[in-house]
Amino acid sequence: MKKIALLLTLALAAQIAFAQSKNMNTARNHLNNYLNYDKAEGKTESLEKARTAIDAAVGEVTAMQQANDPKLKPKTVAKVYSYKAQIYGELAQLPNYELAGEAAKQAVDAAKTALSADKEESTLTNIQVLDAIRIKIFNAGIKGYESADYNTAYNSFKSATEISDILYANGLGGIDTSSIAMCAFSAQNAGKADEAMALYDRLIKLDYKDEQVYQQLAALYLAKGDDATAAKVIADGKAKFPNSNAFLISEINTLLKAGKQQDAIAKMEEAARLYPDNASLYFALGSTYEGLTGEGMQQKAESYYAKALEIKPDYFDALYNLGALFYNEAAEKIKQANELDLSKQKEYDKLSAAAKELFNKALPYFDKALAIDGNDLNTLIALKEIHANLGDTKKSNEYKARFDELKAKQ
Repeated sequence: MKKIALLLTLALAAQIAFAQSKNMNTARNHLNNYLNYDKAEGKTESLEKARTAIDAAVGEVTAMQQANDPKLKPKTVAKVYSYKAQIYGELAQLPNYELAGEAAKQAVDAAKTALSADKEESTLTNIQVLDAIRIKIFNAGIKGYESADYNTAYNSFKSATEISDILYANGLGGIDTSSIAMCAFSAQNAGKADEAMALYDRLIKLDYKDEQVYQQLAALYLAKGDDATAAKVIADGKAKFPNSNAFLISEINTLLKAGKQQDAIAKMEEAARLYPDNASLYFALGSTYEGLTGEGMQQKAESYYAKALEIKPDYFDALYNLGALFYNEAAEKIKQANELDLSKQKEYDKLSAAAKELFNKALPYFDKALAIDGNDLNTLIALKEIHANLGDTKKSNEYKARFDELKAKQ
């Protein structure tokens, strides 16, 4: 009885090995039929048959692995998974294939398994499969990025990066820094700050030559409140790109966030000399001066806002801030007038006249701002108050009605 049992066991093992070989050969034959004939004609039946057969072969390999079958050789595992990588790689390339994303993942995992089992077995085939999928995924990422679908772009570039890393780990190519960079930009735009920072850090360690990497990383550290690290990243970037002026903006943001307005102003004025057509710089100077106290600060703010509008007449923020500058001055005059004793009529009239003049100066800027963005509630409030103070109740009520209507829709 023992001998019979032994013979039955051996027979069963032989059947398993034979079935595995048969399924693998069937998958290979259907794959070759697809590549040589059906693919050119757009037929997929042979490819689907290849998928069914290779799935069965993988299942048998898995069963032998779980049983710790000594007859299962690494070369066999590599060969089976190499065929799976090829078959699923072809499925991933099919136009309008609903499961293309899953097929690509399966192909990548299979190629990785094949390389891990025996790198020498069908290495070239695995490289071709992985690289074809990497290119397709990368292009999908570009499409997502260009259409502002940053989450899709991030996931695509992340997959492309992972494939590149698999190839590199097996000595089959260099690191794809383009995929890493696009993955970082996509992550940042998708609001994935931590992921973006890790990717930018990796690019810097890889000596990726793009100053934007340092600038964006510094901006992310600033947003997190880590001013010290942001300053270090900027310093490293300046050392890496000594002839670049682009780090001035990053330095300015660091100084402003640290509350060092005077130092920031010096840097901004330096940047304005280098980039005289940059309206944003003049706006930033105006905003910074407006936040400072002391003689002449408001006049400087006004001049820089005006300069920004010379460069960009439809600059909403500059229009609004310049209008608000005059509006706030007018409001302060009214406050001072209302605090006067009733016996000081002349001073009251003088302050009221000055306030009226300032409201009139503010009015055209708010009118232009509203023409650019007719739904801005703050602009509508300002116009309502200005016309009320100028005695035009009808217009004041019109702006109030527009404000109430828009507010009710929110």
